[in-house]
Amino acid sequence: MNRAMNQYFRPQGLSFMIATTTCLAAGLVASCLQSVSAGPLALHPQATPLPTSQQGPFITTADGGILCVDAHHAWHSADEGQTWDSYPLFRNAERYQVSNERALLRTSKGIVVAAWMNLKERSTAPGFKWGGPPEEFRQWILPTYVCRSLDEGRTWEEPIKINTPWCGCIHSMIETRSGRIVLVGQEVSTDWRHVTVMFVSDDQGLTWQRSNILDYGRGRHDHAGSIEGTVIERQDGTLYLLLRTEAGFLYEATSTDGGLVWENLRPSKIRSVTCCAQMGRLSDGRLALLWNHPPRHQLDSPHSREELSLAFSADDGQTWSDPIVIAARYDAPSGAEATIRRVSYPYLYERKPGALWVTTMQGNLRMKINVDELSQGEIPTHQPVAAREPLPHSLFMFGDSTTALRPGAVKEVYSVRLQHALLGMGSSLNVYNAGKGGNTTVAAKARLERDVLQHKPRVVVMQFGINDSAIDVWKNPPAVEPRVSISEFTANLREMIERARSRGAKVILMTTNPLRWTPRLKEVYGKPPYDPDSADGFDTPTLAKYNGAIRAVAKELEISLVDVRAAFEAYDSKPDQSLDELLLDGMHPNDKGHALIAELLLPAIRAQVAR
Repeated sequence: MNRAMNQYFRPQGLSFMIATTTCLAAGLVASCLQSVSAGPLALHPQATPLPTSQQGPFITTADGGILCVDAHHAWHSADEGQTWDSYPLFRNAERYQVSNERALLRTSKGIVVAAWMNLKERSTAPGFKWGGPPEEFRQWILPTYVCRSLDEGRTWEEPIKINTPWCGCIHSMIETRSGRIVLVGQEVSTDWRHVTVMFVSDDQGLTWQRSNILDYGRGRHDHAGSIEGTVIERQDGTLYLLLRTEAGFLYEATSTDGGLVWENLRPSKIRSVTCCAQMGRLSDGRLALLWNHPPRHQLDSPHSREELSLAFSADDGQTWSDPIVIAARYDAPSGAEATIRRVSYPYLYERKPGALWVTTMQGNLRMKINVDELSQGEIPTHQPVAAREPLPHSLFMFGDSTTALRPGAVKEVYSVRLQHALLGMGSSLNVYNAGKGGNTTVAAKARLERDVLQHKPRVVVMQFGINDSAIDVWKNPPAVEPRVSISEFTANLREMIERARSRGAKVILMTTNPLRWTPRLKEVYGKPPYDPDSADGFDTPTLAKYNGAIRAVAKELEISLVDVRAAFEAYDSKPDQSLDELLLDGMHPNDKGHALIAELLLPAIRAQVAR
């Protein structure tokens, strides 16, 4: 047994769960136009820090103490978290490592059950390939385990593997009134998104059954899907589940048989960014919900995890109180140390009736607060720090959503990769990302002066065409022509190039990446003139011609051309390679696609600045 006082443990988590772009130097990296460093944690006025840096989940042991686990140990405190005694979880620590997303439960019979992913068995396809063929799919392994203790966490039985496929998060487990244990799990589907699967045990965690799959059918990247669920038992004995999605709302589902069959998967009324929530039932009978509601200063944000909110339901989740922000991490003041602007992946523990402990995996929140004091004050609504003005004589990436930053979906877009490469070569050139989702060349012309030319750029890289060429066959009535005709598209390119040149900037044109069908794209665009039965049937009817126009304008005006489309097609033509490996969702490049674009752009930029 080891004893520690206020020791801070940081077990190694899943690297893909904490993807973030760092500003390498003042004003240098593309993302610095749109994000800044994070400041210190802001707590609700009535909150106080915990006396420990241990991370939840916590449970209460028979002696009234507190128990939690980390990568290799269980920890017990008898003095409200001031000091901790440690006990090994495993006889063979070389075989197991508990993830920092985990669940912990003490059953009505006094058996402690821990559920976790085993990081020692984690494996992926070489190069972290996502969306590959079946043989690569089978290489994605991150098993789900449980282990039990019969003596309040002092000794532990050998771990039990309950699922082998890659699991992204484990953080919710309950015991129902019947004594059944219900654990929320997840795995990767053959459609290359996460889906939820539940595991239930009727013998105190010794054996487990699995439920049907819950899949809301959207997305195809390493955080896509209906995932990271949290479950409670309602007063009528049914189970209620909330799931993270990319839809702007948590999804909900219910089970009437104790968790083996789940039905009614649909959007809840709870607005949420793309992050998990945690529910718990309080001693007063109400439900409590911890989650990342869109922040008050940016209510349209689909991704921001700056604010952690708490709400309550007195009717088993039918309705919820207004969210109360209990902790936040906003912009840092000038000169402050950079930190991730996240307070997320929460754990809720009611230490005593009405006394809540809240910890998070991201953001290092360790706080306690009394429920009856939540109405006494609030964290002020944030006023974001103004973005740093771009420096003159810099490089600007000017395009649509294939250029823009994609937080949570792509770790490093090509503008960020270019900046890294230039810094590594000793260059002092700054790269700025002026991409904007949904842009056609009509919209781009309108913002060219404001977003690019007023900053006196040295080089402007332009990439447009996907939105211009789109025929919105999903409308009622369906569109029959592209959003921007090819003649107008060509004229817009010429005008933007000439305007940039007249201000002394060099211009590089890029063709677009090709498009490929996904189930979602077929659902929306699978009508003539598009051909859903052809692999390139979303690409050749219109976009291929617009790329031909880009090549013609580059030749006509004698400017540099980076042919992204040709490079992607060349990749696709090689044995054992597929265009899908370069695309996030059939339309946008993924990390590997952005890496290829950056590789193509670097020599073109060097050639321009050397002149």
